[in-house]
Amino acid sequence: MFLLPKGNPLYENIAAAKVKLPEMFEKLKGGSFTGYLNFTFPAATAILFFEAGKLISAMLDREGKRLTGFEAIAGVCTLIFAGGGTLSVYKLSKDLTMCLHAMIHGDVLYQGQELKLIDIKGLLEKLKAQRLNGCLRIYTDDRTALIFYKEGAPLGFFHDGSTDIETSASESQKIAGLSGSKIDVLSTKSADELMHYDLLEMVNVTKLWESTTSRVATERDRIRKEAELVDRQQEDDKLRELEDDLKEVAMAYIGKMGATLVEKELNDRGGRKALLDGGLVTAFLAGVEKGAKLLTGMSKTKEMLETMRNEISERAKP
Repeated sequence: MFLLPKGNPLYENIAAAKVKLPEMFEKLKGGSFTGYLNFTFPAATAILFFEAGKLISAMLDREGKRLTGFEAIAGVCTLIFAGGGTLSVYKLSKDLTMCLHAMIHGDVLYQGQELKLIDIKGLLEKLKAQRLNGCLRIYTDDRTALIFYKEGAPLGFFHDGSTDIETSASESQKIAGLSGSKIDVLSTKSADELMHYDLLEMVNVTKLWESTTSRVATERDRIRKEAELVDRQQEDDKLRELEDDLKEVAMAYIGKMGATLVEKELNDRGGRKALLDGGLVTAFLAGVEKGAKLLTGMSKTKEMLETMRNEISERAKP
C-alpha cells in the first residue's frame, strides 16, 4: 500500500483485465501525460510514473518483493491476465511527479532516524543548501506525512487521510510531534533530468504484451486439456461402475449368463459410452430383453429391465 496523492483522476478503479497495456501507453504518450498509473492486484501493487508522455519509471511490489523497469512491466502484463486487479490513473504536475518518483525510486539520504535525535532545523537548512529534489517522509506506526521539495523549497504537504496536496504544514507538524516519530529523506534527479529516461524507448511493450498473451493462452489451453482429461477419466470410472452394477442386476435375475449378456449388448453398441446415448440405451435394453427371454420368464425380464432403466437414467448423464 503506497500513500500517494490522487491529483486529477482520469480513471479510477477500472477493471485491469479490460486494459490493453500497449494501447493505454500509446494514448498516454500521445497526450503527453504527466502523472502515475496505480495497478492494485490481490497480492501486488504497481506504480508507473509518466512525465510528458515518457514512462520514467515502473515499480511492482509483490508481497514485499520489488521489481523495477522491464521486470515490473512484464509482471504487470502477467497480473492483468490473471484477473482481479484494478487500475487508477492520476494526472499530476511534473514537479509533484518528480517528488513521488523520489519517494519510491529515490536515493535514501536518511532512513528511520528518530526525530527527537535530529536537529530538524539544521536538517532543513542543509536540504535547502543542497537544493533537494525529493521528499521527507515523517511517520509513526500509525501515521504518515510527506513533505515534497523542489530545489530545496517545499512544494506542499500530504498525509494519510487526505487525497491531495495541502499548503498547510499543520498536520505534518502534528505527526512530527508524536511519540516515536521518525523521518526518511529521499532525493531524485530534477524533472528535466528524469525526462532523459523513457522505458517506452527501451522496452518493446507491444512485443512483451503479445508474448504474455501467447503464454497465458498456452497455459490456459494446457489447464483446459488437463481438466478435460480428468473429466473423461471420472466419466469413464462412473460408466465402468454402472456397467458392473448392470451386470450384477442381470446376474440377480438370470444368473451368470446375465453378465455376459450385458457385456455383449454394450460391446455391440461401442462399449459402455453407449449408456450416455438415449437411442443406444433403448437398443441396448431391447437386446438384453431379447436375450433374457431365452433364460427367464416375462415377469422377471420386465422387472429387470425396469431396474436397469432406472439405474441408467439416474447415473448416466452426459
